Amino acid sequence: MSTEVNSTLMDNMRDNVHELWVLEGRPDLEDDCLQYCYDNIGRPVPITMIEFLSKHCGQAMSSEDYEHMSKKEET
Repeated sequence: MSTEVNSTLMDNMRDNVHELWVLEGRPDLEDDCLQYCYDNIGRPVPITMIEFLSKHCGQAMSSEDYEHMSKKEET
């Protein structure tokens, strides 16, 4: 592919990721997600973004986790 075509693809992907991104205040994570999408350019961006976020959210706390912690603190 020509440099111009590659540049257009990258610009379009950057715009697509940015349009779908909803985590405010985390441009660093958005950049990592964009890089992940670049690395998996043959796959649909929304699916690739979900995969990226799923891998990065494995240690996230759920509301059930917070409720359990709250109950432990009350006893």
